[in-house]
Parts: sequence; C-alpha cells; structure tokens
Amino acid sequence: MNLFRRYVFRETFIVCCAATGFFVSILLVANAMRDVVEWITMRRLTCREGFQLLGILTPSVISHALPLGMMVGILVVIGRMSSQNEILAMKSMGMGLWDITRPIFLLALLFTLFSGYVNLCHAPDSIGRYRQFFRNIIRKKPMRFITPKVFNDYFPGYAIYVDSLSNGNFNGMKIWRFDERNLLDSYISAKSGQIVFEESSGTFLLKLNDGNMERFDIYDPATDFQKVPKIVFFQNITINLPAKEFLGTPINAPKKFHWMTLNELLAAKKSLNSKKDTISYESIRHQKTLINMQISSNLANAFGISAMTILAIPLGIKVHRRDTSLNTGIALCLCIGYYFVMAMLSLFGDYPRLRPDILVWIPNMVLAGLGIPLFHRASQH
Repeated sequence: MNLFRRYVFRETFIVCCAATGFFVSILLVANAMRDVVEWITMRRLTCREGFQLLGILTPSVISHALPLGMMVGILVVIGRMSSQNEILAMKSMGMGLWDITRPIFLLALLFTLFSGYVNLCHAPDSIGRYRQFFRNIIRKKPMRFITPKVFNDYFPGYAIYVDSLSNGNFNGMKIWRFDERNLLDSYISAKSGQIVFEESSGTFLLKLNDGNMERFDIYDPATDFQKVPKIVFFQNITINLPAKEFLGTPINAPKKFHWMTLNELLAAKKSLNSKKDTISYESIRHQKTLINMQISSNLANAFGISAMTILAIPLGIKVHRRDTSLNTGIALCLCIGYYFVMAMLSLFGDYPRLRPDILVWIPNMVLAGLGIPLFHRASQH
C-alpha cells in the first residue's frame, strides 16, 4: 500500500512542479513583454536590471501559477492513471478512492500552506518592490527617459528632442510646451541640459544652459489678432516637469493594501485606531474592511488549491483520457473562472455591510461544493 501511495505522491509532485514552473515562466514572459522588454529596447533599463525585476516579481507570479499548476498536475496524473486502468487495479486490491488519493490531498495541503505563506509574506511585497524598482530608476536616473534623435513625450504637456547625450549632459535640446488646450505655448532651445529628480519636492527639474525661449500667445481676444512671439535669452533656467503616472499610479503614490504583507496590513489596521479623532467612523470602517478583505483574499487564494484538488480528482477520473491538452484546457477554464470571480468580488470592498472579507471565500465553497459529491460518486464505482 505504501508503495502505491509513494508512487502517486511522486508522480503528482513531479507533474505539478513541472506545470507550475511552466506557468511561472509564461507569466514572467508576459510581464517582461509588457514592461521590461519595452524599457530595455528604449534603453531605460539594462539587461541586468531586467533580470533583477523578473526575480523580484517571481513570488507574486508563483502565487498565481501554483493553483493552476496543481490543477493541471492532478488532472494529468489522475487522467493518465484512469486511462491505463491503474486506479481500477488499485481498487481491485481493496484500496478505496480515498486511500489512492490521500497522497494527493497531502501534497495539496503542503502546497496550500506554502502558498499561504507566499501570499501573506512575499507576494504582496514583491509587487510593491517591482513597482518601486521602476520608480527608483525614474528618480535616480531620469536622464534615461529622454532618447536622443526621438521626440519624447514622457512628461505630459512637453515634447523634448535632443541631438545627443554625452558626459551626463544632453546636447542640442529643443522643448515644445503645450497648454491645457494642447496648443503650443512656448518653444525652448538650449545648448545643453540635464533632468534631475528633487526628493524634497518630489518633482523633476529640467536644467537648461545657454539658450532662448519663444513664448507664443496664440490669440489675443482684445484685438482678435495673434500676438508676436516673445523671445527671451538665458544662461541658466530651471523648469518643473510634471511627473507622469507610472503603471496606473502616480510616481509618489503611497503603498496600497494589496502590496502589503500580513505584518504591514496588521500594523495599518492598528494605526487606524489611533486616528479616530481625525478620521470619520465611516472612513475607518471602510479602510478596515479593505484590510480584512485583503487578508481574506490572500488566504482564500491559498486554500483555493485544496478546493481545486477536491474537484480535480473526480474530473480527472471522469475525463478518463491521457489527453494532456484536454486536461490542461479544463484546468485553465476552471482557474480563469476562479480568478475572474475573485476579481469581481474584490469590487465589493466599498460596501462593508456586505462583508466582502467573507464573500471572497465563495469561489472556494463553490468548488468544494461541486467536488465533494463528485468525489463521493467516483468512490462508489
């Protein structure tokens, strides 16, 4: 008996790890194509920094890839064992379905605990460090965001063109500034210049040397005529550049709850109690609801592995085929549906009365509710 259990455990573990590794690589490549590769091709990142970013992001990717890898691994192993009549042979020896699949449930429990640890302690922090890495690049090396011989529009309201970059200075700078109506407001030409980030004010400063500025007043309502451009010559001038939003959030945005580890979430929740005199009760309640929902969501994602295991075993027996592509397709559909419902339930964070911290457990209960009767039915045959 123990020999068969070790065999089932070993086969499931190998396939699950291989599937998880495959999906980790797919998700990392997807993130690399979205952010990292673009920045490398534009010379905003070096290849070494790109690999650092992928390493930082790996824990958060594992938290999403592990349930999918577990689902695929179970369906593939159980489907193969069923198609080769190995399960039938084990049952003929007096082993029930529970005895056969006990090693799989043990593996699911181990993966659930590991996923819970990653989700609470490492995955949120990795997302925060991933975005912070980009922000640090922007702060410390803003010169990278201006590409020579190209019209650069990274800073809203400005178009910047430079002839070359040498010795830490831009040469032959041309800047077009536009107003809120997107009409040309002024044109600046400078022999050289730099872009620096000022930590104290949190702004980017464009420092120009030896140039001139032409100010355009496009239209004068009093005379109904265009005004003549005003030309000003300068030796040195500093311009405040607006900071663009980065990856959907402002560059100086505070850390969000879904980027916080468990300790940070508990500390944030505790700090809300000391702000009762400065923040309204409804606001405190809303913030606590979001914190509780984030903790519950992290745990629910981890326990989703166990819920998927309960459903995957009878599904693998029912499919009764060695067709890996079919089993992978079933796993993908289930996991995509699971994460879609979880994403929809996260929208209830603004409604504390609906207890969103409890609602996020609904997908797990649905999977377990479907899996338990199917498992019981499969054990009767």
